[in-house]
Amino acid sequence: MKTGAGDAVKSPVAGLRAGAIVKLNAAFLAFFFLVYMALLLHPNYSHILDRGASSLVRCTFRDACPSASQLPRKGGRSSASASANKAVVATERIVNAGRAPTMFSELRGRLRMGLVNIGRDELLALGVEGDAVAVGFDRVSDVFRWSDLFPEWIDEEEEDGVPSCPEIPMPDFSRYDDGEVDVVVAALPCNRTAPQGWNRDVFRLQVHLVAAQVAARKGRRDGGGRVRVVLRSACEPMMDLFRCDESVGREGDWWMYNVDAPRLEEKLRLPVGSCNLALPLWGPTGIHEVLNSSDQLTAVNAGNPRREAYATVLHSSDRYLCGAIVLAQSIRRSGSTRDMVLLHDHTVSKPALRALVAAGWIPRRIRRIRNPRAERGSYNEYNYSKFRLWQLTEYFRVVFIDADILVLRSLDALFRFPQISAVGNDGSLFNSGIMVIEPSACTFEALVRGRRTIRSYNGGDQGYLNEVFVWWHRLPRRVNYLKNFWANTTGERALKERLFGAEPAEVWSIHYLGLKPWRCYRDYDCNWNIDDQRVYASDEAHRRWWQVYDQMGEVMRGPCALSERRKIEIAWDRHVAQEIGYDDQHWKINITDPRKWE
Repeated sequence: MKTGAGDAVKSPVAGLRAGAIVKLNAAFLAFFFLVYMALLLHPNYSHILDRGASSLVRCTFRDACPSASQLPRKGGRSSASASANKAVVATERIVNAGRAPTMFSELRGRLRMGLVNIGRDELLALGVEGDAVAVGFDRVSDVFRWSDLFPEWIDEEEEDGVPSCPEIPMPDFSRYDDGEVDVVVAALPCNRTAPQGWNRDVFRLQVHLVAAQVAARKGRRDGGGRVRVVLRSACEPMMDLFRCDESVGREGDWWMYNVDAPRLEEKLRLPVGSCNLALPLWGPTGIHEVLNSSDQLTAVNAGNPRREAYATVLHSSDRYLCGAIVLAQSIRRSGSTRDMVLLHDHTVSKPALRALVAAGWIPRRIRRIRNPRAERGSYNEYNYSKFRLWQLTEYFRVVFIDADILVLRSLDALFRFPQISAVGNDGSLFNSGIMVIEPSACTFEALVRGRRTIRSYNGGDQGYLNEVFVWWHRLPRRVNYLKNFWANTTGERALKERLFGAEPAEVWSIHYLGLKPWRCYRDYDCNWNIDDQRVYASDEAHRRWWQVYDQMGEVMRGPCALSERRKIEIAWDRHVAQEIGYDDQHWKINITDPRKWE
């Protein structure tokens, strides 16, 4: 057929090729669309699409994004931000990257986030979206040591000056005055090669404190005063600041908490370490007046009173029964009306329990907790039974007191202080003879769970607790005044004997080291008779304990009788002291204690 000059001839083959190309393109488009949707919706792979997430971030302050050099670095301010100290900190927008673990389901909607030591790109795993504010701070110096914050000794008596703590850099919060944050997100360092262990790393403590300060100062509180905090850490966060009771859950290295902000504020008001006293020693007139601790008590909300109690623990033998009875009487003589709870095991007899109840204790029977690292039959075998104190959850706070302590002044002011408040011991450690704790079922479970992995420096409960609660608060040593004369100087003995006998009392309690008063005759301290125990001998402290004993009724005195074996031991020690010829000649003192003949 002939066609006109303007007509185009269409080949059947060309038409088929064009149709095939269209169908092939459509198939490819459909395939890639399905792959894109799968990646977008799958939580394990959605981050692939967000590697260029910075393109999705914009500044909400006049769309003026700072350059990368102007943004605060992890753990410190950049040179630009440091020079413009009062400049307003920019807020950045984060777009939801996809689905996240169910633990973070409440982190939905447009959130305002405070970031501590963590970058915005690291939040993709949370699946959050909203505005992020990076909180800058100067990283603590690498030459800063844990012992700078927790020294073995400080000048509590202020003989040469008032003790003070070194400063740990904190954020300049005047730069963050543009509103609250809905959640605080922080990355905690976990340096397992740190010289004193990962839990005593100063930078780790600094990040904890910064996160806590942001939560307390800038966190938006719910109706119960709680603030949401999310932490990323390969090591467990510090129980001293972020309690397991406040935990929402854990997903891998992510930990989420609803933190009690008022409780956090209470902790943060205290010194940053044991480098200063949490409870002042001296009164308002200066170093010649011991503080009246009753003045430190704060009014408790009458509509929601806090239950508080003293507690002690008896287990495995009857050696401390008499001490516990006198302890209870000394607490009551100090004027306290708080509950007194006695945790005891099956070794306490019924007659002994009657005496303990008569003294004022509320008995509660417990099952002992064995120390898996202790030898069978050793002193430390069941001393982890002290962990049972954390099961006293009907009480807001508990002041634990060892049964070999005599209370001379009211210790009720200690209920104002958080866990763990105690006097110092060796190195950076606290003495657990008197300590403030906050009962918690999950803390108890954590203590029991860690028995096989946490090592105690002395094999006992004190060493164990010092590994768990590293951020503690120093009380004056006069609160738990140790009966020892380790310096072995005339001046030390003169000072301590004066303090032991002072009326009115100038120490809150006496902690009887060495042989206990009830294991001696009332006539003198039998530590004088034994060479390696003479550093614990004090006639004044001994007399003070027996003053309380003498005012007890007969029922309470029953468990204080001496066994025949103990009487023989005392007689032998007196004989050895006479043979040695100690100049103090306590071995010559005539025994009038009626227990010698009972």
